[in-house]
Amino acid sequence: MKYLSLLLLSNWALASISIPLNTTRRILRPDLYGYSIEPSSLTPYLQSDLAATVLGHIASIAGTPATIRVGGNIADQTIFDETLSVPSLALPNDTVVDTLTIQESWFHNWTTYFPPSTPFIYTLNLRNTTSSWSTAMSQASAAIRILGPSLSLLELGNEIDHYISKNWRPSTWNTTSYTAQWKTLTHQLTTAPFYTNASHKPLFQAAVFADPPLVPDQHDALDDFDIVNVTRAGLINPRLIKSYTMHLYPQSTCDPPREARLSLNLLSNHSVIRTNISQYIPQVAAAERAGSILTLGETNSASCSGRSGISDTFGAALWAVDYVLQAASIGLQQVLFHLGHVSEYSAFTPLPYEYKGERLEAGVRAHFMSHLFLAHAVSDQGVGGQGEKRNGERTISALPGDEDGFSGYAVFGPRRLEKLVFVDLGVWNSTEGTGNPSTLRATDSEFKSDGERPVRSVEVKTGWRAGESVDVLRLQGPGTNAKSQVSVSGLEVDTLTGALVGEKREEKLVVGDGGLVQFELQQAEAILLQVK
Repeated sequence: MKYLSLLLLSNWALASISIPLNTTRRILRPDLYGYSIEPSSLTPYLQSDLAATVLGHIASIAGTPATIRVGGNIADQTIFDETLSVPSLALPNDTVVDTLTIQESWFHNWTTYFPPSTPFIYTLNLRNTTSSWSTAMSQASAAIRILGPSLSLLELGNEIDHYISKNWRPSTWNTTSYTAQWKTLTHQLTTAPFYTNASHKPLFQAAVFADPPLVPDQHDALDDFDIVNVTRAGLINPRLIKSYTMHLYPQSTCDPPREARLSLNLLSNHSVIRTNISQYIPQVAAAERAGSILTLGETNSASCSGRSGISDTFGAALWAVDYVLQAASIGLQQVLFHLGHVSEYSAFTPLPYEYKGERLEAGVRAHFMSHLFLAHAVSDQGVGGQGEKRNGERTISALPGDEDGFSGYAVFGPRRLEKLVFVDLGVWNSTEGTGNPSTLRATDSEFKSDGERPVRSVEVKTGWRAGESVDVLRLQGPGTNAKSQVSVSGLEVDTLTGALVGEKREEKLVVGDGGLVQFELQQAEAILLQVK
């Protein structure tokens, strides 16, 4: 096996890694990173320019818009009422939405608000089986008619493995009974005139399971719902099923025991990330055997809306970079981060609101900067010189020899290694940038790490030609606990407007003899190297 060599010299450790050139490589899609929006939160997002602004940055850099899934808990509590006098009406039950009633005009502004050609995934109500799935049929008919080619995929139900605990299905509910209902409803949908006569016929994203297969702490229910079992039960139809999807939240605020274990240090740990993601390797294989792919269709730092001081920090941004690339390296082709308009883990929130005794402004949080950074990592633009787009599929491999606080990824084009990404996840806290008007002030950190911030000296034997120019991009922040002042090589996003501010700092390296590239990396920092 051929290797590129990597030598890490730091003021706290000495390590060497090898980068295999002929290791297993997985597809790296330009729309790898996207978002899932709770249906009851969609209208608030459409009421400000913020989401359109920040997602416009992503589309411009990545060369393709981010996928938007409209789905979540409220998907199975959504009712279609064509007589409704407004596009949608959410009926609250204490602090949560109990029922969301919609009519077809609810779909009207999606394609004009989000960047052009944004693909949508829409989750239909699988809970309500009465009158021959009338709710799901009405939803699908309206969505297909109004969204047209922008409607990429339909999901049937959200986190259907939780239907027993919600008393929506009997205790006998399992992959076999789910598969039977899925086939019944999809047959009804695909033979209906609104589908057969449509110029664009959306395919389906199947499964939509909540609980990961292996890590017990992430289970809310014990059942047989995973891709291995559901494909064994007969849910295989590559002509209809473009993808299967599962959800993952590595931490949780849903119950006191797990809430007590919440930790920014635990989130910002590569070994934990690798453990969480690697449990999906058999699931990816099962999806591919069935002729489809697997995605993480809903995820974020902690379930039940996250935790300020963890989910909205620079540490969460670094976690997301490593998490998304680790997912891609095992074959999870898309990762969608969940958004709610009043959720502590949302990367951007559209409207001001009162929350936990404070008034929070609409704005962009530090976590979004992971997407801005990775948009460059997945982009074709500028690869190969002259700023042209490179034709051909890009692939990714995780680099061996990683550690708790450090990871690396190699990105290959059709002919050679094109990019390298390294992430230092070591925790380094600062008293700078600890506030953000869109986050809870009560969670602003006042803790500072002792001493000087450590720096790694890194030497990589890349295989690139001596004298070639290498562009350098850095994801940087004052500290792991920072909520603002996070930048991509000096370019920041205004926390209130979403506008790009500052000036991009140009940094270039020259490949040395033997393909050697040398650089330094701070603790709590990510770097992208791209050969020109």
